[in-house]
Amino acid sequence: MIPVANYEKLENHKDSYKKLFEQLARYRDIHLEMYPKSMDLDTRFRHLERDFSEDTKEIGQYYNQETLSLLEHELGSITDTDFVLGVRLKMNLLEESEDMQGMVKNAFASVTDSIVNWFGLDRELTDEFFDRFKGVEQELFEQVMRVEGQRLSEDHLIYINRYNFIRDIHHSVEEEKQKRGVTNITDSILDPTEMGFLKLQTTEGQSYISFVVVDEFPADLAYTHLYQKAQNLPFPVELHMKAKYKDKDQTLRKIGFAKQRFKETDKDMAEAGEDLDDKLVFNNQALNSLQTGVRGNEEAFMEWVSAFVVYGQSKAECKQRANHLISQLKDQEVYCVRPIADQLTLFYKFLHGEPLKLEKNWVQQTTHTAFAENLFGVSNRLGSNMGFYFGRVAKGTGQTHLEQSVASSRDIVLFHPFIANEGIAGASTDSPHISITGQTGKGKSFLVKLILFYLSFLKTNVLITDPKNEIEENFTKAIEDPEVRMNYPLFTELIQSIHYVTLDPHNSANHGVLDPICFLEGYEAKDNAQGIIEQIYDMNGKDDVKTELLKTLSDVIEERAQGKQRGMMHVVQRLQASESKNVKNAGDLLYQIVQNSILQLVFSDGSYEGVSLHNKINVLQIQGLDLPHETDDPAFYSDSERKSLCVMLPLAKFCEKFGSRSKKEKTAIIFDEAWMLTKARGGKKLIKQMRRIGRSYSNQLYLVTQSVRDVENDDDVGNFGAKFAFDEEAERDEILDFMNLENVEENQKLLKNMTKGHCLFKDFYGRTGKLAIDCLFDEWKEAFKTVDQSYSAKAEEEIL
Repeated sequence: MIPVANYEKLENHKDSYKKLFEQLARYRDIHLEMYPKSMDLDTRFRHLERDFSEDTKEIGQYYNQETLSLLEHELGSITDTDFVLGVRLKMNLLEESEDMQGMVKNAFASVTDSIVNWFGLDRELTDEFFDRFKGVEQELFEQVMRVEGQRLSEDHLIYINRYNFIRDIHHSVEEEKQKRGVTNITDSILDPTEMGFLKLQTTEGQSYISFVVVDEFPADLAYTHLYQKAQNLPFPVELHMKAKYKDKDQTLRKIGFAKQRFKETDKDMAEAGEDLDDKLVFNNQALNSLQTGVRGNEEAFMEWVSAFVVYGQSKAECKQRANHLISQLKDQEVYCVRPIADQLTLFYKFLHGEPLKLEKNWVQQTTHTAFAENLFGVSNRLGSNMGFYFGRVAKGTGQTHLEQSVASSRDIVLFHPFIANEGIAGASTDSPHISITGQTGKGKSFLVKLILFYLSFLKTNVLITDPKNEIEENFTKAIEDPEVRMNYPLFTELIQSIHYVTLDPHNSANHGVLDPICFLEGYEAKDNAQGIIEQIYDMNGKDDVKTELLKTLSDVIEERAQGKQRGMMHVVQRLQASESKNVKNAGDLLYQIVQNSILQLVFSDGSYEGVSLHNKINVLQIQGLDLPHETDDPAFYSDSERKSLCVMLPLAKFCEKFGSRSKKEKTAIIFDEAWMLTKARGGKKLIKQMRRIGRSYSNQLYLVTQSVRDVENDDDVGNFGAKFAFDEEAERDEILDFMNLENVEENQKLLKNMTKGHCLFKDFYGRTGKLAIDCLFDEWKEAFKTVDQSYSAKAEEEIL
């Protein structure tokens, strides 16, 4: 997957395939195929459900089935793009690689085959026949591996042959893979009586197909990118290219004849007093360049035919799609035709293994360099093979509303939030952590809650912090409607299963719940306590106070370890009792700052036992926070804002302890508004510690913040396996760098035009693309709302 505007990566991809196509010249015949492979989503969801928690399994299975039904209703067949490279292995290849004895054996076999065929008989092929090709096939495979190719399994090979006869007919992929023998593979009725169509009919149903052949390309094939353009169509298509390499001497002779014709034309036009037109000049220059390349063995010359295959459940649908394809490519100077009388011929021409023979129609003659410009092997795929439905790959860089992006894309995105650190083959990272960044109002909160619901289905305990204090209110409001309770009982059950912990400083029962001396030990308790105090008391130039503070902290923490009731207030009281005036004044000031404030959650006498977070889904919300804006200068924070930031430090440490309870128990921590933590003293250090938990424990951190600058810094990079980045106007350069996209005008435009609900998504495989987030369930959307629209706002949208 390469984003459209990552020009350097696209050119590197073409260079890789250019080298491959050059090496394939000795095989003579190749077949490039892109087809819409069924995702078999039902089977994928059944595998996913094996990891569901027993507590929420019924709910998860219901929403999986709803997802499948809604997507099938919208898209029909749910497919993703697969690419297949076919290479013919012929007998003459064995002669190149075997000794004299092998050559004689092959010659004898060839004569035997000819005699058998002459009598109209078939000779049974034994394993020995195929074994003779193993060496040649291995050599070919080593070449294909350089572009990350994989061998087809036997079942997959059977299926792509069978697929020719069941296009767009509902079928079970697993059942079709098991069919063996020519009779079973070709079991379909082909009806060519409708001009311009083929009707396919099996016991499972019927469909109409049409081959749309590329008749003419632009004179210069640079940036043709036909395979990439084919994936931007709003319906599934196949794209086949059959190519035959031409003999060098024969090619040079043809070039010589063509050049002679140009000379004669040039002479005739000169005698007539006419100037050569631009096309003739261009063609003459191209012939000279081609002749030089072929003579120097720099270019392989090819003839090839390219055809799309479109489907429809009716002739009208099939014709409409064919016309749409022809019209769209015409705008890009690629001219296609839908042959009226050649549909059956084209069907057989593009079967696997059928060579390109002496073709006269629609033949392109190019070098292998030009052939590579078609951009074979680049897909729109994002996300994971297994997982929950998150939305669609959004097409283009223009500005579109979320609903339009979803409706115009067939490329669905599945994502499993919890498999990155399980050694997935091909993954570019083993970090389970995920970052979500971007401007307020772009869709971060919506995405976070979508992830929360999906995590609730898995065997995972989840803790989400809610500094804005909105989750419980919105979720509860969503199920207050009696109709919702009646129509969506499983949704209601899910909402009611969420455990809310509200840390209200006005309730004395909560005092000390986040006291670091009470729930931490040793250096962790000391570091966290020091960070809290330094957030509200400036130690600069006060070494005597700082020395006494650190000593007192050590003493109180040691006494706590010995079983005595101790807490942060004991530290303050001992500072107040100091004989040093400066220390005493510091203690008195701290005491006054703490009294009747939110800091009572942090400073206690040590009697509080701590809050329990052993439920499956835990929402930790703190009332009374007065948090500064992310862009505010810390030098001008108010006392209330500094106190609120103090609370974030032990809260983060509390989350860290939640995630490191057991190496066997999977946990996920969603830290919303994380910028509050990174702006606090010692906060970045805590974030780093929370990231490291995931390496040794089955813990996953979600860092949700407005700025990508909060996520990584110079000494702490690369710890996020997946990234969601919403637009932030002031940080577009940083976002592109963070998401590993080229900082070019096209990508700047991509970010600028991302409306609400769109984000850049980098998955565990290192692929980055534009994601249109899509929630299929109205009841979920209602719960995710953060703002209720007024009547005026609704009218504004309707008028637009």
